[in-house]
Amino acid sequence: EEHQLEGKTKAENGLLMLTLEGKSAHGSTPEKGINAAVKLAQFLHHVNGLSDPFIQFISEHLRETNGAGLSIACSDDVSGPLTMNAGRFAYTYGETGTIGVNIRYPVTVDVETFLAGLQAHNHRIMNHLKPSYVEKDHPLIRTLQTVYKRQTGEEATLLAIGGGTYARALKTGVAFGPLFPGEEDTAHQKDESISIDQLLRATALYAEAIYELASQ
Repeated sequence: EEHQLEGKTKAENGLLMLTLEGKSAHGSTPEKGINAAVKLAQFLHHVNGLSDPFIQFISEHLRETNGAGLSIACSDDVSGPLTMNAGRFAYTYGETGTIGVNIRYPVTVDVETFLAGLQAHNHRIMNHLKPSYVEKDHPLIRTLQTVYKRQTGEEATLLAIGGGTYARALKTGVAFGPLFPGEEDTAHQKDESISIDQLLRATALYAEAIYELASQ
């Protein structure tokens, strides 16, 4: 009630089960969601005063989605702030616990120094992909901007996102559409969908973009 969250309790066979509902969000924008595991850990640590190191670590170090709790917060003018999503939790009482954290750091960060800093704090790096970035004056970008303006009548604002798109499968590639300004973003959420009008607009946009790029 204090944090306007939904949840329920169930007592059975001497056990108390606590369920807390969060809100899903894309891994690159964890600040738009509600991390149920972190909120539940905060509840257990704060309300019941549990001293379990696993619960305490989550409660104290994973509250912020910018990495401040792990002393890795950073930002740049190109891609904005680092984002951190603690998405996988596993714990067995009396044994050990693990937390899977997805970190997306700014493109100008010195990668080797950053990774070394994580490892120095005993954080195990399971997988690492370097950022994919294309300069704004690249011919690919200029072509896509021209097509977008011609199709929509609007200026094509360039964005650097933390999403891991299929663009990285190409030597030089970027994510292009299909979400237009003012449209609801339902990606990776329940009832993910796109309106027919939005789909048709995107199709026309893609067709001309492919034609222009192929002509080059």
